[in-house]
Amino acid sequence: MGLLALAFGTMFAANATGQITQIDLEIVESPALGGHFFGQIGQYELLRGHARGEANPNDLQNRGIVNLDKAPRNATGRVEYSTVVEIYRPIDMSQWNRAIYHTVPNRGGSGAGEPALLNLGFAFVRVGWQGDLAPSKQNIVASLPIATHPNGAPIVGPAIEEFIFNDLKPVYRAHLTYPAASLDHEAATLSVRQNQTATRLSPEDLTWNYLSSKEIEIVHPQGFDGGAIYEFVYQAKNPIVMGLGFAAMRDVISFLRYETTDTTDNVNPLVFEGLPITALSLGISQSGRFLRDFLYQGFNEDMEGRIVFDGLHPDIAGSRKTFTNYQFGQPGRWQKQHEDHSFPGDQFPFTYAPYTDPISRKTDGLQERCKVSNTCPKIIHTDGETELWQARSSLVVTDSLGKHLDLPENVRVYLIAGTQHGGGPGVHAATLTRGVCQNLHNPLALRQIRLALSLALYQWVANGIEPPPSRFPTAHNGGLLLASAIDFPSVPDVTYSGSYNPLHLNNSQFPPSKQGEPYTVLVGRVDADGNMTDGIKHPNLAVPIGTYTGWNLRREGFAQGEQCGGTGSFIPFASTRGQREVSGDTRLSIEERYPTHEYYVRLVSEAANALVKDRLLLRQDADQIIELAQRSTVGTPR
Repeated sequence: MGLLALAFGTMFAANATGQITQIDLEIVESPALGGHFFGQIGQYELLRGHARGEANPNDLQNRGIVNLDKAPRNATGRVEYSTVVEIYRPIDMSQWNRAIYHTVPNRGGSGAGEPALLNLGFAFVRVGWQGDLAPSKQNIVASLPIATHPNGAPIVGPAIEEFIFNDLKPVYRAHLTYPAASLDHEAATLSVRQNQTATRLSPEDLTWNYLSSKEIEIVHPQGFDGGAIYEFVYQAKNPIVMGLGFAAMRDVISFLRYETTDTTDNVNPLVFEGLPITALSLGISQSGRFLRDFLYQGFNEDMEGRIVFDGLHPDIAGSRKTFTNYQFGQPGRWQKQHEDHSFPGDQFPFTYAPYTDPISRKTDGLQERCKVSNTCPKIIHTDGETELWQARSSLVVTDSLGKHLDLPENVRVYLIAGTQHGGGPGVHAATLTRGVCQNLHNPLALRQIRLALSLALYQWVANGIEPPPSRFPTAHNGGLLLASAIDFPSVPDVTYSGSYNPLHLNNSQFPPSKQGEPYTVLVGRVDADGNMTDGIKHPNLAVPIGTYTGWNLRREGFAQGEQCGGTGSFIPFASTRGQREVSGDTRLSIEERYPTHEYYVRLVSEAANALVKDRLLLRQDADQIIELAQRSTVGTPR
């Protein structure tokens, strides 16, 4: 492999202008992934190591990186950084499909693609970007510089931390993202409140002390339960140039696509009879928010004006971006109904089409920068139902006042109905839990549909095959409504409160930010069972054995009645008509819906086959769903 790559590399320009100065990867496992053979592709091997780069603060593409001009510079006046890079590639590179499938690490996570993707021969790449994580032997992180004043003195400024402990311990320990500039109590404040809209309080028995410059100890005050919100505002120091993580991802992918060697003659590990032809990126949850921010801030254009990713797939990101490219940024924050409203990263623009926001009075869209440089990718955006309730996902398809928006031709959007954040283990899972929530967690799967849409994105980019039409509820057809307008059924021991994650204009004073005018956030309409009527319906939602929601509420003792962040609800149907009538449940029972097991399996099969036909589900996943339905007891006489 190395000799072939070196010989072929002479036909291409070396890394003359890119920011990557050294890429040093080694094969750490071959074969990898248990030695499994993936179709005609065969076995994979794992490469891991570091890429080192330099960023010129004066380059136009880098000028938006906060505090880059305050970072230490080398002899050439550039800012150095490094990042972990992980690549799974076919051992027999003649089977490589010449495409990069990049997955944005979520909080440093590593790993290869799913079997259906491995069977297609992608090179799977992960590049570290998050600079506030401690490195380990497994995770994928970036080593980013700390900004200082020109004389080397530390930069000091206000920072905020929010903690929800979800337990009733008498004393809590809490980690700070950045070190405190002073351990003087007078330079910091701690408050507590029961929910986001409550007044911040500092009762006498709310005491705390520094355990170190990056850890505090909090004594639980009387009168506040396990779901209370603790807010710590302090003077922090040593801000990480967190926005450089965007550049690190841009530069490594650009190197893998367009260069053959680094400045020390290390060979691009993806050179084989040419360079990669296409590059896609999938970002899930935090990583999906990062991808939307990556696009918005113009990082899909490399330093030579070339496109970085041909296709982007932000998944379960909702309308949010990230709290990354800020002084004292915290990329791990994600705003939910009960959490993190004091942090930026969720403000306008929300969607891919530009419009004028009457609330912020700005005109913008996520693609305005890539349109200027002609580097806009094809985009598939997927959300689950929880993203409507918790991530203001309606703002992806409506304007700030809840009116319908048409999206650009290069964007498709899909809402996977009935699912919680990330999906669940499947509706026939052996055990389900509640945690601090009132209702059982939602087991409905999301991954299978997301996977089919990732493959549709690849076919769109590589072969020009149009993906399935968007399937997202809209205000235009009545699929999106105010939460107060949802007619949820009467179910015993279940409370529907209409709670959702609101959004307000936040002013620039931080921390903590102050809320201004509200935006209109809509949620999905439901049927008589409380299940969503629009979007893509997994076969187990099309043929339900209960109600699957994108919302759940916290139980007593843990901020009762607030949204249970990230989870949805599963509310099973009664087994028999008699049981539901005695309980007062208005939803039909299992026996009334599915008189026989064979009838239930047939309905699931029809729903699964319809999704396969529409390219919204892979055949192997449909077969597995049907098999699980066959093994279930639904419709079996009791």
